[in-house]
Amino acid sequence: MNSRIRFDAELDQLKLELIKMGDIVMQNIAAGLRSFLTTDVELADKTIKADKIVNACEQAIEKDCLRIILKEQPVAKDLRLITAVLKMITDLERIGDHAADISKMTIFMEKTKKPYPIADMKPMSEAATAMIRKALASFINHDDVLAEEIHGDDDVVDAYFEDVKRTVANAIRANAIDADYAIYAMMVAKYLERIADHAVNIGEWVVFSITGEHKHNLIF
Repeated sequence: MNSRIRFDAELDQLKLELIKMGDIVMQNIAAGLRSFLTTDVELADKTIKADKIVNACEQAIEKDCLRIILKEQPVAKDLRLITAVLKMITDLERIGDHAADISKMTIFMEKTKKPYPIADMKPMSEAATAMIRKALASFINHDDVLAEEIHGDDDVVDAYFEDVKRTVANAIRANAIDADYAIYAMMVAKYLERIADHAVNIGEWVVFSITGEHKHNLIF
């Protein structure tokens, strides 16, 4: 096996590990929200503990990236790809933190025993998760056009966030929601909104890995 074939194999493995980390993060988002909507404290606790796996993935991928840089001394597009991976795993790790944060709201909420149905919460979570999935797909397929679409997708999540705020505000005015639950629900919605923002960041680093531009500024 010549050096280029070996190097390409290392890069492919790096991509695979990134996708695995993304899959775990998306599973944690779904589990975290499900724990909140159903007041499932056991699931919430499991999801919080699962964040350690996300952290371990970040550390392992970061170590592999640095090893490849030191060993292979990549240039041009290869260095862009590795740099982008280092940036993307940071955003994925923060998304994982938010999934754990949502689960923590479940544990806090258990004390109130007064959940209030908010219809927009689940589709908001699904829309944010779809953004992550699209960002990872654009990376694997080397598709900067697909990555650019994520900015528009973020508007959908922002609209859901506004809908959740209105729902909670109306429930407060009608004295139909427990005060603590209203706070927890808004925090969950904010975490989902931040998850979408991190998905946008991932998409921007995908574009950088392909074009060398980040937020329309040429880096290298």
